Amino acid sequence: MSTLKLQPPITLRDPDLQKVLPALRRAAQNARELALRTGTPCHVWRDGKMVNIGASLPGAAPGKVFD
Repeated sequence: MSTLKLQPPITLRDPDLQKVLPALRRAAQNARELALRTGTPCHVWRDGKMVNIGASLPGAAPGKVFD
């Protein structure tokens, strides 16, 4: 998986805003873990396209196909 490319760090004075990026990273990790446990899709934005990485996660359960 690719890592998030960030711009040089800036200083945020608002303590709530300082917690946004770590919260987003936790949410992304939780989404990947849920997809792994349940065999459901996990979509990410990669190279300008929406890609389902759920099936490519190591140890992923076989997913269901919906038409």
